[in-house]
Amino acid sequence: MTSSFSTVDLTPDEYESLTQLRSRKNQLLDEIQILQQELSKTNSRLETLSPVSNRLPKAKIQKLAISAFNEDYRKGVQSLIDACLVENSAEDFARFLLKNNDLKKSAVGDFLGENEQFNLDVLRHFVCLQNFEGLMLVQAMRNFLSSFRLPGEAQKIDRIMERFAIRFCEQNPSVFDHSDTCYTLCFATIMLNTSLYNPSVKERMSFDDFLNITNSLNVARDLIIQIYNSIREEPFKFPKDHQIDNHLNYNSSRLFRMAEKQGWLHKQGSNHWTWNQRWFVLSNKCLYYFEFPNSREPKGIIPLEGICVRMVGYKDVDSFSSSKKPHTFELYSPNSEIVKAHKTNSEGRLIEGGGQHTAYRMAAPGHEEMHSWISALQRSINKDNAIEEVLERRRAKSVNSGNIGGSK
Repeated sequence: MTSSFSTVDLTPDEYESLTQLRSRKNQLLDEIQILQQELSKTNSRLETLSPVSNRLPKAKIQKLAISAFNEDYRKGVQSLIDACLVENSAEDFARFLLKNNDLKKSAVGDFLGENEQFNLDVLRHFVCLQNFEGLMLVQAMRNFLSSFRLPGEAQKIDRIMERFAIRFCEQNPSVFDHSDTCYTLCFATIMLNTSLYNPSVKERMSFDDFLNITNSLNVARDLIIQIYNSIREEPFKFPKDHQIDNHLNYNSSRLFRMAEKQGWLHKQGSNHWTWNQRWFVLSNKCLYYFEFPNSREPKGIIPLEGICVRMVGYKDVDSFSSSKKPHTFELYSPNSEIVKAHKTNSEGRLIEGGGQHTAYRMAAPGHEEMHSWISALQRSINKDNAIEEVLERRRAKSVNSGNIGGSK
């Protein structure tokens, strides 16, 4: 006796799982096709940039090389050299990174933080090309941190700020007893800036708090007061890549491959009456949502900078919603401001500032999945916490080695 498979026999959860598996399979097939198309385009592009590239305008070749670096700084180095934008030397490359305004500041920061010998040499020259002589520490930091975007990885931050501290102490030898003292104070200052101006931080750092975390440093109290007042009056201005380019000029297949988390969620509509199922992708500190997993263009993009996430209780879901959803969470602005998001217009094109929500609510298929999404979003939002990790590790290392100590 033979039996045939029928979806009628499945429970709702099993049917939903089967649907997701089929969607994922179709997505993978589409991604393979997209990759094949991209490979073909890349091969054609390489042929164009070979000997025939001499026929292309020099400006066009250089623009392509800069785009290649912005897309993948690891692979883009050779493109810049081949385009005659830089010589194959660390000093020349450092000068190019410092002076060229078309480079993504985030790509520059990530490149400088790498642990390869060439990157380390470039970092050393990059710092030495900047003059901090006679500057107060806070002003020197403002100048330095405006020349690139500090990466989120703890080890990269460590290498970059260590090199800055060495350079500052070389040019201002009477300020600190050791470059490690300068280094640790730099990180304490960045932590202060984060505490005072990051909207997701609930408790702001007081002067006494700042004094406490710098207590082990052999630094004059007047300097601590000066730093605290300077940051309180004016925050650091970390450079940003052009947001509209950064978020909307994406590669969809690369987006899926680099996703920190992806899956089906129900998104509450703008009228609060409807819930639409969308495929969400968390990547590059943005939350993208698509109509289907194999869709080429997103329905919208929610940048996570300055945004918080929290669970929404069942009773808290708007009473005028057509159906209350369990397992709901929301992205919101802690200052009750409009969440800056991008949405598709009537022509199907993504436009910046298309959303007008103070919060975005999503419902997960289950309790565990809801908490999984909340955790993933919190990790992405709080990537800057790597600063605290580096500071604590370096403080412990310095105290143990005896490089930091004494009283103020």
